[in-house]
Amino acid sequence: MPSASDSTPSLEARGLILEGDEFALLIDAVEDYAIFLLSPEGIIRSWNRGATRTMGYQAPEVIGRHFSVFYSAEDLENRKPDRELEVAGRTGRIEDEGWRIRKDGTRFWANTIITALREKDGSVRAFAKVTRDLSERRAAEERLRQSEEMFRLLVQSVQEYAIFLLDPTGHITTWNAGARRIKGYEPEEIIGKHFSTFYGEEDLRSGKPERELKIAREVGMVEDEGWRIRKDGTRFWANVVITAVYDATGQLRGFTKVTRDMTERKHAEETQRALYEQREARLLAEEERRRSDESSRVAQEANRAKDEFLMTLSHELRTPMTAILGWARLLPTLTADDAMFHEAVAAIGRGAQLQARLIDDVLDVSRIVSGKLRLTTESIDVARLIAAAVEAVQPSADAKYITLSTDLGPALGSVIVDPTRIQQVIWNLLTNAVKFTPKYGVVQIQARRTNSRLQISVVDTGEGIEPSFLPHVFEPFRQAENPSTRVHGGLGLGLSIVRYLVEAHGGTVAVESRGRGAGATFTVTLPITSVASGSAPEVRARQEIPERRVEPDRLQGLDIVIVDDDREGREVVRATLRAAGANVVAYDSAVQVMRELERHRPDLLISDIAMPVMDGYALARAIHEKPGLETLPIVALTAFPAGRSAAERSGFVDYLTKPIEPFDLVEAVARAAKLPS
Repeated sequence: MPSASDSTPSLEARGLILEGDEFALLIDAVEDYAIFLLSPEGIIRSWNRGATRTMGYQAPEVIGRHFSVFYSAEDLENRKPDRELEVAGRTGRIEDEGWRIRKDGTRFWANTIITALREKDGSVRAFAKVTRDLSERRAAEERLRQSEEMFRLLVQSVQEYAIFLLDPTGHITTWNAGARRIKGYEPEEIIGKHFSTFYGEEDLRSGKPERELKIAREVGMVEDEGWRIRKDGTRFWANVVITAVYDATGQLRGFTKVTRDMTERKHAEETQRALYEQREARLLAEEERRRSDESSRVAQEANRAKDEFLMTLSHELRTPMTAILGWARLLPTLTADDAMFHEAVAAIGRGAQLQARLIDDVLDVSRIVSGKLRLTTESIDVARLIAAAVEAVQPSADAKYITLSTDLGPALGSVIVDPTRIQQVIWNLLTNAVKFTPKYGVVQIQARRTNSRLQISVVDTGEGIEPSFLPHVFEPFRQAENPSTRVHGGLGLGLSIVRYLVEAHGGTVAVESRGRGAGATFTVTLPITSVASGSAPEVRARQEIPERRVEPDRLQGLDIVIVDDDREGREVVRATLRAAGANVVAYDSAVQVMRELERHRPDLLISDIAMPVMDGYALARAIHEKPGLETLPIVALTAFPAGRSAAERSGFVDYLTKPIEPFDLVEAVARAAKLPS
């Protein structure tokens, strides 16, 4: 009776010439590369494990056959195998990439190298052929190409903004439809010219274009408003943002330039200013009403946008704003003892929080598409990660009487991931399931760990997905519902963010549904390389931020100066700090602040970043250069999410991103002023 080892073909049976040759053993053990010998005519003479794994043939099935068995019908018709042997025999080797055929008929993208092995007299004795399966790399390159193409088409189609790229010297390299509409140049007329073409003579004499590029290089970006020149010589009032673009090595690759035509707004502002100066005492109330009407008119114009995503975004932002504005206008008619007063405050908070969450989703997609999303990995316990996400979604499930359960397999261990982003993935999938599951339904999260992967699934008994829409589920800005008649809210970004975050971890996400009314299952798979064992820190649930009250005497006695050109934001910050006991003076320009500091040195300064004439970076530098003010603590307050490193380099002691909770603002000021906690 043959032994167990007899069932496996011996090395000699595979065609290898062994005779104790350890090198042959080494070649046979390689699994990631198909390595085999060909006769001068192309007949296969040896076969290693990697060849079996890659091609699907066992050695006895393929040894003795011509190597053209791996080529497609088209390649055979073009005599590609014969040509490769001819080139390898003439030049010594040939390398190629292309489709090859496995035993089961499936295709894979292969990198192949054929090397001629010669006798001492120079004649070809045999050919060595090495093949590597590069299908995954090709698929990743294709996904990247499609993503870049989508972003390019998105930018090119924008009409309201002029969006184009500059090289490091300021010369124009791209031109979108919005740039053509606003500035009047065709691409072939302007590409290659310096962007200073759009500036007036006064700006050119003062060196403004070069100065703006210098600031963008130093601090990351620069924002400006001023007159610019169209092709026909007419002027328009422009809002301009120039952002420096660096590659992974820190090398400056160029600049992005976004311009918006604000002429109508500029003219309206000048008219308002003239009316205000002439009739300030008598027409203040009328001016406020006119401004309100103007804002309403602008909102109505924005609401006419035909693009489906802009329609959806408008709807989602306006829904919570209805409650915010409505309750805000009712508040003056209510007293603190009125039950509706507390309901109004709570409703305003919920609406604002929903809007902030929508904006976060849009910014996440922007960072992902532009390649600016960064992952910070650490070891996190899988069960804790899932429990935190379930805890965050539980209130929403309870409100619809939905049963939210978990089914966790044994020994899940820990996973090495960015915990915030993977929790965001699970949270998005659970929230999506709860949103599309009717009352009294069931949502379950399952998790299993095998030797090769970690798999997390979210299963619901909700509305399900039409088969025709399944291929588009993870595409950004795509929703199964018509934007004008849909029942459920959202921007259609959540699932696309899930896909990007999972793939950034080297994993995959898939969806299954048998159609409408049959529920859906979303499955996230992370490779084993992301899984580790050991202890993991606690995970905090992504959920509603609990209300934290500002202590009336937390900042008692502190002298604080605020500068922000946005009146409403400035007043909220001033009111919050005064409520905490601080003495607060507020200004709307950096010039006014510099005058104030000549008379009085406060304990702390809070400065907005983006301001006309002198921005927050320039203000911080100017203050710290003055004798006696070198150590004045300055806190940055801005709506730009990507400027933290620039803010720190400019001498700010802390960086707060709008919108900010009053409690967080007070505590940040206390830390900056080094008050006891």
